[in-house]
Amino acid sequence: MTQKKIDFHISITPQGWHYFLLGVVLTLLALGGVSACYQGRDISRVTGRPVKIDLPSDVTSYEQIVTISFHKNSDGETLKDVTYMGADGKLHSKEYNDWGIFQGEIIWDLEAK
Repeated sequence: MTQKKIDFHISITPQGWHYFLLGVVLTLLALGGVSACYQGRDISRVTGRPVKIDLPSDVTSYEQIVTISFHKNSDGETLKDVTYMGADGKLHSKEYNDWGIFQGEIIWDLEAK
């Protein structure tokens, strides 16, 4: 009984490296896109960079801001509420969530009677 020796070689062609590099670049771009939309502090803890959330366009000074509050909803997502005096003279409450979608706003209108 003779045994036959089988040579096993792994070779990576330059073209294979191109696909690997393309995969790494696309993954980083996808993660960057997700982190750009995400307004939570989890990414900030990893990157060490603060989360920047733009205030509504009619807030021109910090003196217009009445309150800022943070609380968690039932899913554990942190909601950020900013209450401010708008340029229209009305009290506004704007809600920011971690993902930046389905955010709401309330305009408090005092009617003179």
